[in-house]
Amino acid sequence: HEAIITHETFDRVQALLLRDTRTAPKGRELHLFSGFLKCADCGKSVTRSQSGKNIYYACSTYKNRSRTACTMHSIKHNRLEAAVLFAIQYQVGTAVSYSEMIAHINTAPLKKSQSHRLNDQIAAKEKELTRITRYKQSLYQDWKDGEITQQEYRDMKADYERQAAELTDLLARLTAERKELSNGVDQQHPALVAFAKYQNIEKLTREILIELVDHIKVYENGNISVHFKFADEFRRIAEYIEINTTDTAEAG
Repeated sequence: HEAIITHETFDRVQALLLRDTRTAPKGRELHLFSGFLKCADCGKSVTRSQSGKNIYYACSTYKNRSRTACTMHSIKHNRLEAAVLFAIQYQVGTAVSYSEMIAHINTAPLKKSQSHRLNDQIAAKEKELTRITRYKQSLYQDWKDGEITQQEYRDMKADYERQAAELTDLLARLTAERKELSNGVDQQHPALVAFAKYQNIEKLTREILIELVDHIKVYENGNISVHFKFADEFRRIAEYIEINTTDTAEAG
């Protein structure tokens, strides 16, 4: 049977369900930032409080556990809402600008795809993997020659295997990223489309936050940092644009 809803809609509903686990104290209303705010220092949630007409947020560790375990990290609702809205508007502007640059790049007769950063990283990790593999292979002889104990052999072998597995996984991701870059970037990239459709955003809603924002960190000085979804995709798009707009002499 065909799906009744699109995968995109399903993913959005799932995100809503994951976010909407906490309701307001009286259980009647879900607040705008519920589930999004994190303390920049202890990593725990930053929760909403109200005193009269004043709404503010503070670190839950400070409020509920101990005033010596963390600091207040307080920020007023109006300031938080304005700052997050500005951050989203800026990211939307970036997405629109990226789309325009990609459209221009893709009309050029030749496009560049060679990422020296990725090439250097892959070469370095391959060299490191070769070194780890060589060390692991020499362990058995070290044990037989009595230079290390059997327990040391087992422990070191397990550690080298763990390092090799991590390097192999990282190499696979870097290689996939290089392949994606070589295929080019379309201006209808999902990351760009997700943000660009909010060009006229003037007010925050939970739906917008759920679609675009992963989490928001609140710092002790009242500053915030908004961590967007599609962060890795935006980084790769920016690199594609940089490669194709920077005039550098390439070694032949």
